[in-house]
Amino acid sequence: MDILISVIVPVYNVEQYLERCIQSIINQTYDHLEILLVNDGSTDRSGAICDNFEQKDKRIKVFHIENGGSSIARNHGLRESKGDYIGFVDSDDWIRPEMYEELLNFAITNNLKVVEIGSKNMHLADSQNLNDTSVNATIEDKATALKRIIKHKRFAVWRRLYHHSIVKDRFFIEGILHQDVYYTLDIINEIPQLGYIENAYYIYNVQNPKSVIRSNYSLIKLKSIRAASYVVEHTQQYSKEIQDIAKHYLFDFLSYHYDALYLNSYLDKEGKYRRNIRETIKQNYSHKNFHFYGYAIILLPPLFYKLFLITNKNRIKIQSKIYQIIKNV
Repeated sequence: MDILISVIVPVYNVEQYLERCIQSIINQTYDHLEILLVNDGSTDRSGAICDNFEQKDKRIKVFHIENGGSSIARNHGLRESKGDYIGFVDSDDWIRPEMYEELLNFAITNNLKVVEIGSKNMHLADSQNLNDTSVNATIEDKATALKRIIKHKRFAVWRRLYHHSIVKDRFFIEGILHQDVYYTLDIINEIPQLGYIENAYYIYNVQNPKSVIRSNYSLIKLKSIRAASYVVEHTQQYSKEIQDIAKHYLFDFLSYHYDALYLNSYLDKEGKYRRNIRETIKQNYSHKNFHFYGYAIILLPPLFYKLFLITNKNRIKIQSKIYQIIKNV
């Protein structure tokens, strides 16, 4: 099959994981690939590792750019890509050998512009069988795809293979976290249907402490807060069921930030961010769409909510310790 797939990999300070990631792409059973490694100003050995692989495999192209974040790196890769289909892989993750062959075959056979793959978290992947032979694939209409993606928070762009016509003029918003939410929602709203292969061909690394998403809470993470409202605003044309799922996603998202700001109150000394979050939840909340933490944020005065939050956090810690003791008996 003479169809070129461009695989875009933003790279930043991942020397511990990078070789495994690149090797997993090189070893794909579908080998007509263009592998674009965009080194986003790494200060460790990541850039040198990329250069070394470029010397070994003519399919690899390396770009060294100033540090600007994954959105800028992905956009650079999109501008340089020549593929008929485009895929993304995060540089601390890895993929199973048959992933792109399965995605491409399903896309071509069913004339699909976008096909999605299942994933497993790294610590689960180590203990579960990844050698499943049967492929569980379905074609979802737009509403079904949206319900699943929003409900299970499956916005990450690395989950999908995209026909170049869908992404050739579509770029990531620069300078914010959770850019994938905007990108994915816009694409799903544009296409009539989505191919979905449930098999876990993508292995997500939850063990990288340097990842911005998995790092300690900071005001940088507040830059992502508009993403949840974007989901609500851009699902208004769908059924009430989808609108309710979107609002539940909003409450989950905002509750996380609200709690994090209370546990790191020095970041919001005057309570401005928390007041804005509380007001947004109030505006979107109804008793028909019950959400425990959202309701608690509305109902409880800030001081009482803080006490509730700290008490609940301590309860979880105690339960975890008890579980470990029982487990080790």
